[in-house]
Amino acid sequence: MNLNLSYRYKGLAKRERLQLGDKITLEPFKLAFCKKESGRDRIEEYRAVIHFNQEITLLDFYVDIPFNFTPEDKVFLNGWQTWTESEEVGIGEKYPPLFPLFNFLLSTYGDYKFSDYKNALNSWSYSYLRRGEDYTFIGSLQEKDGFVKISFYPKEGKIRISKDVTGVNKGSGILTLHFALFKGQREEVFSQYFDMLGYPLQVDDRVFGWTSWYNYYTSISEKIILENLENFSKGNVPIQIFQIDDGYQKQVGDWLEISDKFPNGMKYISDSIKEKGYKGGLWVAPFVCNKRSNIYKNNYHWVAKDSKGRPIKAGFNPLWGGFFYALDFYNPEVQRYLEEVFHTIFHKWNFDMVKLDFLYAVTLLKGKNKTKGEMMWEAMEFLRKCAGDKLLLGCGVPLSSAYKLVDYCRIGGDVGLTWEDKFLKRIHYRERVSTINSLKNTIGRRELNNRVFKNDPDVFIIREKNQKMSLNERKVLLYLNLLLGGLIFTSDNIGEYSEEEMSLYLETFKYKGAKVVNCISKELIYLEVDVQGDKELFIFNLGDREINIELPQIFAGKYLDLPTVVPPRSMVKVEK
Repeated sequence: MNLNLSYRYKGLAKRERLQLGDKITLEPFKLAFCKKESGRDRIEEYRAVIHFNQEITLLDFYVDIPFNFTPEDKVFLNGWQTWTESEEVGIGEKYPPLFPLFNFLLSTYGDYKFSDYKNALNSWSYSYLRRGEDYTFIGSLQEKDGFVKISFYPKEGKIRISKDVTGVNKGSGILTLHFALFKGQREEVFSQYFDMLGYPLQVDDRVFGWTSWYNYYTSISEKIILENLENFSKGNVPIQIFQIDDGYQKQVGDWLEISDKFPNGMKYISDSIKEKGYKGGLWVAPFVCNKRSNIYKNNYHWVAKDSKGRPIKAGFNPLWGGFFYALDFYNPEVQRYLEEVFHTIFHKWNFDMVKLDFLYAVTLLKGKNKTKGEMMWEAMEFLRKCAGDKLLLGCGVPLSSAYKLVDYCRIGGDVGLTWEDKFLKRIHYRERVSTINSLKNTIGRRELNNRVFKNDPDVFIIREKNQKMSLNERKVLLYLNLLLGGLIFTSDNIGEYSEEEMSLYLETFKYKGAKVVNCISKELIYLEVDVQGDKELFIFNLGDREINIELPQIFAGKYLDLPTVVPPRSMVKVEK
């Protein structure tokens, strides 16, 4: 195991290499690499620290660990942000980068420009290598000064643990690369990691709600919102949160300028929600604006610029007129504007929750002499200060910077109106709108739930209208979200449900306090759930062919009336 630091000092490129236990003192900095005594069996904790005296430009800061991979090894890849595909893959699998032709449209959403897709399998903040049922877990222990990436290089026989520092100038303070290795069974290593971070598992009920996006998208109006609200109220449906998404504002960025489709304003909407006994939520993308916005037209100096003075593109959205742009979070005027926005939403309009979207845009800022992780942490802490004790739902954010700063957080890509977007999959766009992609993240990131926030696995869809999934596909989406999620939303107009659809929806509320007793993810996914003392077994097939049920030993003799196969994109449910 060795530590590597590459940097520029007084115009010269330099590299330092330390073995474990080494310390060096140079003119611009001190550097030390040590193993800390954790006091726990099968846990190894390591820390590399730079103390800066003079300014240097950081190029690389990483630890390489030699590792003997086997062809059977599996690794978990935790994606760059909320929407990024996150799943367990074979160590020999290829994970190709975004098709180059689409970089100008889509690369800002992911890590395509700052991760080695050619030679490595990359994971952010934490990862594991699984050999049979034995796990080697690697987890970052401190990311406020920069994100940590775990990269597996099977051909070179090494695991690289690196800090997000490239191109950053530092001349004072400290920078740490702090991580731990854990060995054991899956539940054991995840628990040890989050316990070490100070985030033990909390026992808490699911929160249910409604959001406008996945049925109406930007085509919402006061009439549509109030119609849906009335349907929940008259049916005495026990949701807790009723959230208005994108479309209420005139332009993206102009959050206090309300569309003519809401003639009575947003306080009227919030008051109407409260009268029905629900908490009101409102969507905001605080760090972006589109070109049509008054921010862009009248406060262009708020828009972040690159080194050539060009506005920094944060992404492309045809619903917003094309490209949209990052705001300079460090401009005091931008911060004052956002403080006014949140004060208005929470204390004048009286909403209870804000959904924060496209938060990754802060990491695109240039020339701040801060790592991506520093900027994202500072931005998230600012948003929490603006919100006070109000509820926050994070989205489009590198997840570690949202830990304990939001109440709920999306942990996967947007659910689609179809099972998969074949074109976006073909061009290797990992942040694509895709139901199957969303479900992979719901499974792969399940251990975050009720530890660092409540997981929002995105909506389920029961309705038959305005979507193209089969009933079986919709049931897979419904029950995986319901059982593994913490915030359970739909966008359906329940007033249009058939009797059977309404019955299926109302059944979900019996799982409010249900506990997942066992989760085994193999070719099929087995979820055993305790519902008020009664056990139920759910078996999911996310694949495109039918799969024979080979019941894991832990369930032997407990569930007798099992089918022999699970059809593709389907599930079965068996009661004990």
